[in-house]
Amino acid sequence: MEMEMTAANFLRDLIRIEALSGQEQALCDRVIAEWQHLGFDQAYRDDIGNAVGMVKGQEPGPAWLLLTHLDHVHAGDPAQWQHPPYEAVLENGSVHGRGAVDIKGPLAAQTYALAQLLGRGERPLNDVWITAPVQEETGGLGAAHFVTHPPAQMGAVIVGEPSNNQLMLGHRGVARLKVRFTGRAHHASLALNDENPIFALAEFLKRVQAKQFADYPVTGPSSLSATQIFTDSGSDNLTPNTVDVMLSWRYNESDAENRATLAELLAGLPAEGHLEEVWTPANTPGFATSPEHPLAQKVGRYAKRFHAEPGVWKFATDGRYTAREGWPTVGWGPGDQWLAHTTQEAILVEDLDAYSEALSALLLNERASS
Repeated sequence: MEMEMTAANFLRDLIRIEALSGQEQALCDRVIAEWQHLGFDQAYRDDIGNAVGMVKGQEPGPAWLLLTHLDHVHAGDPAQWQHPPYEAVLENGSVHGRGAVDIKGPLAAQTYALAQLLGRGERPLNDVWITAPVQEETGGLGAAHFVTHPPAQMGAVIVGEPSNNQLMLGHRGVARLKVRFTGRAHHASLALNDENPIFALAEFLKRVQAKQFADYPVTGPSSLSATQIFTDSGSDNLTPNTVDVMLSWRYNESDAENRATLAELLAGLPAEGHLEEVWTPANTPGFATSPEHPLAQKVGRYAKRFHAEPGVWKFATDGRYTAREGWPTVGWGPGDQWLAHTTQEAILVEDLDAYSEALSALLLNERASS
């Protein structure tokens, strides 16, 4: 007997297909096959590898865009998981596995919001485009391509990243950068600390820790975190010539302000740091949508059944690209965002279904344009 396809069963199929950034083709094929099976009016892979689909609406006008992505992060050590990361175990009403929350659960839920309409012989009020781009986890190559080659006029975007079904109004920008500290290697017994770049790094990290950023409407203050440290010393009794620290910068400020901040943090230290140009994969601004914006008000009426007030994401999404194009953008998706990228990743089936039902109602009753 053929298994009934539901959002949860579709999600379990998706989890079983590994799709690291740059390796999304097999997952893309499965997504397109599902969209075709469900009767979407269009379902295809675009020139860069994004999955793109469309369901025709009742009325002409700007379209809705439902946005997730195809790729996910590495599963890490399988021994750290309660259930194998790619077996899609269904237990106690939750689907477990890598991508359950970020991003295959929201992708399945958005897909089945449209499937509910088509299954009842209904159509959304306006056309609905749905896309799952490639390489979101590494900077947004797929989304950058999609927004510059749009298949239609987009009137509103719903980013389906996990939000516990809460309306999300945006997030800060994200920059990844390396700072290199330079000294002179010597035998550790000499204790020439002025020549040891590790001590310069220590001073820099104290400055980072003490840095206070201004609060911003909607998204809050920026943050700067050290994530990894590397040296060129391979011995316990040899100090390094160089020490590299990797930084993750979640920012609201302008590019000029960020560069001034970096210069301030490095002042007087034997170091250099390079901040990539804006709108390259290593440096992309965020976005913020006012809670009074018509799109936030419209989606909020359906999201309020789950959460009374909107929020913002800590992490970045491909909504940065749609907002840059001037497409009104908000976030709204199922799944606990705090489980993303963890070995506890899982999503409740009831949350998937509740989101699909609410999104289906919105698309049936609401126009994409304000």
